[in-house]
Amino acid sequence: MNPVVIATLTGVGLILKVVASLKKYDKKTERANFARIEYQKILDEIRFYLRGEAFDEKVFLGRLKMIDNFVTDHCMEIPTSISKKYEETFAPL
Repeated sequence: MNPVVIATLTGVGLILKVVASLKKYDKKTERANFARIEYQKILDEIRFYLRGEAFDEKVFLGRLKMIDNFVTDHCMEIPTSISKKYEETFAPL
C-alpha cells in the first residue's frame, strides 16, 4: 500500500481513540450496564411476587428507592423534569 494511505488511516485511528478516551465511553457503558443489571434484579423480584412468593411492600419500595438513588447519583444524569415527576409519584413513605 501507499505510505500516505497507511499514515492517514493510522492518524484517523489514533484521533478516534483519543476522542473515545476523552469522552470515557467505556466508563459510561459500564455504568449503564450496572443500572441495567440492578433494574433486572428488581423485575425478577416482581416476577417472583407474581408467582406467589412472599412480598413485603415497604421493604421492596425502600430497596427500590435506594437503588434508584444510587443509580441516579453514580450512573446517569436524570433530567430535572423527570426527577420531579418521580418525586411526586414516589413521595417518601
